[in-house]
Amino acid sequence: MPSKPELHPRVAAWGATYSGSDFKPLEKVGAMQLRLQFELELKEYFRLCGLSRSGSARSDYVQLALDHVFRVRVLLEKSLTNALEKSTASQDSKFSAVLSNSFFGSSKKQGISLRMPLTTCHPTALCAAGCYSHDVLDATPGAMVRGAMNGWLASQYEQGSSRIRANILDRLERHCRLAIRSAFKELEALPLAFERRPYIRFSHVGEIVAYPAFANALAYQVINLSKGQVDCVVYTRHRKVALLDPKLWIINFTLDERSLNRKAWIPPHARIVYSAFGGRISPIAEVNFLEHHRHTHMAKAAGDGRICPATLPETEVRSCDACRCRRCFVPPN
Repeated sequence: MPSKPELHPRVAAWGATYSGSDFKPLEKVGAMQLRLQFELELKEYFRLCGLSRSGSARSDYVQLALDHVFRVRVLLEKSLTNALEKSTASQDSKFSAVLSNSFFGSSKKQGISLRMPLTTCHPTALCAAGCYSHDVLDATPGAMVRGAMNGWLASQYEQGSSRIRANILDRLERHCRLAIRSAFKELEALPLAFERRPYIRFSHVGEIVAYPAFANALAYQVINLSKGQVDCVVYTRHRKVALLDPKLWIINFTLDERSLNRKAWIPPHARIVYSAFGGRISPIAEVNFLEHHRHTHMAKAAGDGRICPATLPETEVRSCDACRCRRCFVPPN
């Protein structure tokens, strides 16, 4: 993060002028090769994110970073994906490279989860810069590369023949089994007198819903391999949500005060949740999320509605399990 004030004008100017990255075709492609190819841009984006969240930098530099941080992320992700796509390696070699490391990820707060690139998003005027994908760990080079690779694989399934789709699902079986095992292992650390079903959270960052055929196939594989014991939970703002199979998904559709027109996209089997930017909560949502960036937690809430306990400023351990809350992870009422 750009902690030195003398870096701020350079970082802000870089963000305002960034228009994508050139690359030379790679013969061998994988996470390491992509990180090396785009090392400078990935580090600059990480600094731009830090500036956009700074409480001590000059306000004009912070605002400039906020104005461009989403755009820069999307352009950089597209550059990463294009480099992967245009590599001279065979398609099978690319599949192997993408899946040589963990397809799923995990964190203390989110549990076992999957990330996608922000190129998949339909951002609102509020969520584009406010998204926690620009916060610390989700903005690191490793997280960026993983999201881009996962998105590329999903697009190959979405556009692919039945043979390609079967090949991808066969390769993903090992990853799904590991994710299922991790989902069960999370239950061992639950607080006393709290029970819930194991689940996998999809689109911790980005939108798996942008690839509905892939999303449904992956959810079916998880449910089938777990014999119906692991739930697939998705948070989404995407218009393609109606293409998700309701038998496979627990759906949380996220609105905010600048995207209420998206209520028309919400299928009847989905839960409405709400990003309460500025502390403004909504009674139409089953859950309101106060802003909860690493260094900022909204101290006051205005309006009526249920607030996610993990986002309350007085909450010390900000995870669903620590708060003994499973509201987002059960089918809506």
